[in-house]
Amino acid sequence: MWMVWSLLAQAIVLGAFLVFLLVAVFGWHIPDSSLIEVVALESDLDRSFLLLGVTSLGVLFVIVPSVRWWFGPKVREILGTQLPRREHVIFALATVVPIAVLSNCLHEFVLKQWMTWTNLHGGTVAFSSVAELHRRCQGVPFPILVGAMALGPAIAEELVFRGVIGKRLTSTFGIYPGILLTSILFAVAHVSPAHAAGTLPIGILLHWLYLKTGSIWTPILVHFCNNLLAISMVRFHLSEAIHISPHAVVALGCYLLVILALIHYGNIANARHPVRVSVPLGASN
Repeated sequence: MWMVWSLLAQAIVLGAFLVFLLVAVFGWHIPDSSLIEVVALESDLDRSFLLLGVTSLGVLFVIVPSVRWWFGPKVREILGTQLPRREHVIFALATVVPIAVLSNCLHEFVLKQWMTWTNLHGGTVAFSSVAELHRRCQGVPFPILVGAMALGPAIAEELVFRGVIGKRLTSTFGIYPGILLTSILFAVAHVSPAHAAGTLPIGILLHWLYLKTGSIWTPILVHFCNNLLAISMVRFHLSEAIHISPHAVVALGCYLLVILALIHYGNIANARHPVRVSVPLGASN
């Protein structure tokens, strides 16, 4: 239900913004549909960053109150809104680069397979390329990109997937099945097969960090940094200039395993405020 609601929330924000644009351009007089189409095509609205950015950031104004209503007065306690401990932050940030590289390798592999399959079967690639994303971001001030494409999605998606959906699934099916199911839903929400494949390991890591540190701010921080890294790579054309060898990928994978082992077996595994996975979620009070 919450996955559907998150998509519906984006549609609500987009619809409200389009209505605002119509009123701003045409006033309260409803214009002919052909005139609206001409204006939209001339402004290249469907390919601009405006709709994407407003939707990504504006959805927070729907998701945050919804989560607050769902959990009721104990929302802070249930979600774990206390700030994470310093060592949690340090170790969590240490996972950003290796998980980003590994996820990108998986994304590129699935992308090649998907493109080969669609070409063989006469289909089309149903997702935006890096070039298309860069075209949309061209000319947009970097701080706006950070807010709309990194911060907004990080907060909204973590509240929905780790905070609400993940809590329900781990309570129902257990920790590890719940993490896997939540991460699969998180990946599916990113629509394209390649993007979903690259998102899956990130989703698993985010949920694992949430349960280990007991603070919703930990996955939000890592999610934000991951988005920020991706945006920076696209905006400043860094992806074309950086080539990572297979040996480096293996080394980063080993490095990530060491970090996760330190979190799991070290003293920081005993979080001050463990996340409660058995809290009833069926009512708002």
